[in-house]
Amino acid sequence: MRKENLYRLEGIRRTVAEGKVILDIDYLEIPESRLTAVVGPNGAGKSTLLKTLAFLESPEEGEIVFRGTKRDPGESFSLRRDVTMVDQSPLLFQGTVFQNVAYGLKVRKVPRREWEARAEESLSRVDLAGYGKRSVKGLSGGEIQRVALARALVFRPGVVLLDEPTAGVDTARVEMLEALIREVNGKSGVSVVFSTHNLAQAHRLTERVIHLSEGRIAGTGRKAP
Repeated sequence: MRKENLYRLEGIRRTVAEGKVILDIDYLEIPESRLTAVVGPNGAGKSTLLKTLAFLESPEEGEIVFRGTKRDPGESFSLRRDVTMVDQSPLLFQGTVFQNVAYGLKVRKVPRREWEARAEESLSRVDLAGYGKRSVKGLSGGEIQRVALARALVFRPGVVLLDEPTAGVDTARVEMLEALIREVNGKSGVSVVFSTHNLAQAHRLTERVIHLSEGRIAGTGRKAP
């Protein structure tokens, strides 16, 4: 039996207030349980595509099929329980690293013993074991990205969307973050879609590459069109 794709997008169209088209996708499939890269220059529509996949923004036109079922904008809240996105410049609230990671579970009324264990586990996964009591003030760019990823993974989502996860990260930490992205997908089977302007990085991590240009699909696969 053929396994359904994670996403199927048809006739997707997004515009800004001035009427400028920022996303115009005739057809796109994204596979389940795989690592997929979205590549393009600044302004190509990468962030808009990821926000659409995260059900944070709704297209004016088109259809989104998620795991074989057509999804409507009104379902976005429930869908976000299984789909989580880490922004390019994630915001952490004041407090400790542990408080940032555990907060969402506390809000969802997860029992204390469970949310404490899950927060510690999530920090370990991103190589931040022992950082829990640290203040978020003074964290490096790479550490902030890892805290944000731990905060996303603590929910045990089926889909993780990463917007330029290594942007602004020092070179020494880029390799570590790339290895972490592979691990999240490879060891856990989580579907991961990440955006990057770095074509070489995309090719290092996966053969499933979507090329975006001015909001449109310019090609897919290993070689640029």
